[in-house]
Amino acid sequence: MRDGLIPAILCHLKVLLLSFVTALTLAPSFVFAQSPAPTIVEFWTKSDTLYLDISLNAEAFLAGVDPQSATGFDDNRHYEDLRQLVSSELEPKVKAFAKPWMQTLQVDIAGPVVLSYEGVSIPVVGDPQTVRTSKLLLTAPLPDGASGFRLTWPDGSGSAVIKQQRVSAPYTGYLTGGQMTPVIPLQGGAALTTEQTLQTFLPKGLSQVLTSGPKPILLVLTLVFLSLNLRPFLMQLLFFSLGILLGLSAGAFDAVSISSTAASQSLAFAIVGLAVWNLISRRLQILRVIAVFAAGLLQGLAWTFALTEIGVPPNHLPPAILGFAGGIVLALCAVAFAAFAASVVITGGLHRLQGRVSILASMVIAGAGVFLSIEPWLFA
Repeated sequence: MRDGLIPAILCHLKVLLLSFVTALTLAPSFVFAQSPAPTIVEFWTKSDTLYLDISLNAEAFLAGVDPQSATGFDDNRHYEDLRQLVSSELEPKVKAFAKPWMQTLQVDIAGPVVLSYEGVSIPVVGDPQTVRTSKLLLTAPLPDGASGFRLTWPDGSGSAVIKQQRVSAPYTGYLTGGQMTPVIPLQGGAALTTEQTLQTFLPKGLSQVLTSGPKPILLVLTLVFLSLNLRPFLMQLLFFSLGILLGLSAGAFDAVSISSTAASQSLAFAIVGLAVWNLISRRLQILRVIAVFAAGLLQGLAWTFALTEIGVPPNHLPPAILGFAGGIVLALCAVAFAAFAASVVITGGLHRLQGRVSILASMVIAGAGVFLSIEPWLFA
């Protein structure tokens, strides 16, 4: 590669980023005004009373839809009808739902406590296509000598961000259905550190690769079979990883948002494009690096939905993104290095055999990508 390759790549990446953002801005069918957010449970104590202020998508709970689902609201007539109700019509429905539901919201303060329904604040109807966040207020009396708080989030209620208020060094964390918080000191001091946040989200990123289907694996394998030479392989892996981190960050901070359907289809097309590219050219060029970076951006944006479903503590968003992206990159790099090493061993380092293996593998990957591209229409 030429000595000026890196500056040229960086120059082209600036143009790519501007074009990428412009294209998404001009494609309203691909962009959402708001991504589904986790339920937020804020709690504090005053005098001898515990307060729980729960910000939730009440219509989703009433319709039996996962509040963090990226697609569960599509064509759900019950949810759409509820979303168009004014607050005075929706309030009695929320009250009727909340009273039995809060019995499943287990709160332990030196023993189980009984929650009381105090009311709900519901915004105006607004745009029916946008999530409406209502605030449900629950209270409970504090037993004598109360010092620690523990909450178990109910199964089937999506995920929740738990935020302690009105104390120093407050606790912030998240729960999925059936999980419970640690014992949280009511006087404060239980805040997650940056290191703890990284340690929490790193394994989430690792496991996400295993549960995301074949597309991320196929995409990273297209990088391996460009030429089976170490330097192009490492260069592509670097820019693909940077793209994932940037795309995930842009999505998590709501700088750019793309629909899950658009992201899924774009990734399938990217798999086909990069695999066919391997059949045409075996040299690492500037445009190839830019295409790999763009594929990483798309993959990062697609994983924003998974991060949103998990729920991120708002005060720990940067380390959570870094930990989640780090776990994803580690898993994908492990797959890529394993495939690269296996291919080198099989070919014995012979250039001719490496070319044949690259071509055969790229043809298989391209075929899989074509199937994934047309799969939504085959089973529609």
